[in-house]
Amino acid sequence: MSLKDHFNHRVVRDLAWVIQSPPITSGLKANVLWLDQGFCNQEYQDCLEDLKSLDKDPSPLLKHLDKLKSKRLGYRFEAFVNYWLHISPNYDLVDHNIQIIKDKRTRGEIDFIILDKQSLRTIHLEVAVKFYLGVEPYEDSFRWFGTNIQDQLGKKLAHLQEHQSQLTIKYPNYLEHNIDEHHCLIKGRLYSPFGSDITPQGVYSDHLRGHWIKQGNLHKESSLNDATLYPIEKSEWLSQLTFNDLNNREKFNELEQIKKAQSCIATRNNDQGKPEEVSRIFVLPDDFHFPEAKKN
Repeated sequence: MSLKDHFNHRVVRDLAWVIQSPPITSGLKANVLWLDQGFCNQEYQDCLEDLKSLDKDPSPLLKHLDKLKSKRLGYRFEAFVNYWLHISPNYDLVDHNIQIIKDKRTRGEIDFIILDKQSLRTIHLEVAVKFYLGVEPYEDSFRWFGTNIQDQLGKKLAHLQEHQSQLTIKYPNYLEHNIDEHHCLIKGRLYSPFGSDITPQGVYSDHLRGHWIKQGNLHKESSLNDATLYPIEKSEWLSQLTFNDLNNREKFNELEQIKKAQSCIATRNNDQGKPEEVSRIFVLPDDFHFPEAKKN
């Protein structure tokens, strides 16, 4: 059952998505544990009663999000994780957003310090939400780009593994607690070329998927003939959208000349004649070009 079937309020669905959605990668790499789908599923079940209560009255979550100084999706994602850690029966949130400033230079910021209530071990947790479009050679994680092409999946994974998660090792004097474990959690969606489902090396096979397509090719895809495309804002990139989210929203006009990548959802009518989300699509301008692959 999808998250949209559980909750009426999109903000609660977003929180549930942050908890339960599959990570992009998982496993133990050097001294860092990348949290897996089993962890996410268990946390979702353990937080489910609180999520149901929030769906009756989402005001505590809305007040928490109102404190954000930035509307950027990464900050919103971290705020959701912060709220998740407050309602989780398995962890105590010890500290968060600890800036490391040495010699008047910012060396990094630690996302979360948490306490595992069962093991009583203190954990440094780094989190991220990312959305990447893949091009050949697809197995290379550095060939998966964000809408800012300077942002690459391989680069982000390396930064979390080699820099962010190591801050508590490099700068222990900036902390009030000894760290026992280092964890990372990265969520999001990977978009392969339309008609393919390709996974780069080192990525969880059941990660969330989407597709990208050039605007001029939209009419060539027969699978989209009976689908309706709706543009969505970046703030809507997390959980699945429902009919109520789409009601009175203007459809995407493939003939209009878009200037940059446009995130859309494809919908089809259900048995009640209401549109239901079936996939996520990035529509790119016809003149959009990815960087050339570097030759060895």
